[in-house]
Amino acid sequence: MKLLTKLLIAGGIIAAPIIYNRLDFINRARFSPPAENEKFYGWRYGKIRYVVYGTGTPLLLIHGIYPGASLDEWSDISSSITRNHCVYKLDLLGFGHSDKPNMSFSAYIYTSLINDFMRDVIGSPTIVVASDYAAAYAVLGYRMGGKLYRKLLMIAPAGISRGHTLPTFKGSLFKFILELPIIGTFAYRSLVARPIKRKAFGALRNKRNIAANIPDSLSPSAFVGGPNARMPIAALISGFLNANIKNSISNVHIPMLILSNACYGLSDILLSKRVVDFVG
Repeated sequence: MKLLTKLLIAGGIIAAPIIYNRLDFINRARFSPPAENEKFYGWRYGKIRYVVYGTGTPLLLIHGIYPGASLDEWSDISSSITRNHCVYKLDLLGFGHSDKPNMSFSAYIYTSLINDFMRDVIGSPTIVVASDYAAAYAVLGYRMGGKLYRKLLMIAPAGISRGHTLPTFKGSLFKFILELPIIGTFAYRSLVARPIKRKAFGALRNKRNIAANIPDSLSPSAFVGGPNARMPIAALISGFLNANIKNSISNVHIPMLILSNACYGLSDILLSKRVVDFVG
């Protein structure tokens, strides 16, 4: 009986934080309601949420990668950019209301997702507007399937002066820890449990290559899908989402516009005449 009691106590100690984490994620996720007219693309690693509206040349908007990232990053986009286009916005795998599988994430996974989405859902050459790490993945995607791309607009892209180095042994160890069910979930919750202003991400942005265009506060979508939301962030912080596009850019043979790494936020950038003229 003593052994059974000890086993029950040990099991309770292990189970308690898991149950608490799960309930906390469910509670916080309820503040992120589904979008109007949302659709889902059945990709091989999970369902991908997207919205589509308008008519004209296809225009795909791809959000950056950071805690709480989602298609809502583009909520303030100017109508002067989208009025002549059929606009697609998607939540990348592991973000927003797309599925958040318990798997290791990589640059290749996101590159494949972008190309597969354009081929299977959009079905014709597309103007791609992407920020941060997603911009780097769009460049790699162009190298893999150039006929899918009509134009490419990159906002503060990773893969050039940041987010381009190979993962280190230290990064691999860090990723392993952040992916652990209890320790990793606790670390993730500590990062996203409450609204975090831009300054709080300063050190992570500089040292861990977190996105340049993080909004002023995190979206409740950071909790949708439960503790598995930590998995792409573990890969991001540990360098496993890095992609070197320094040489690839010179081999892009479609109209391309790169906006500076000094750009923070999107609403003002996308109102500029330069961007409107480029998108067409």
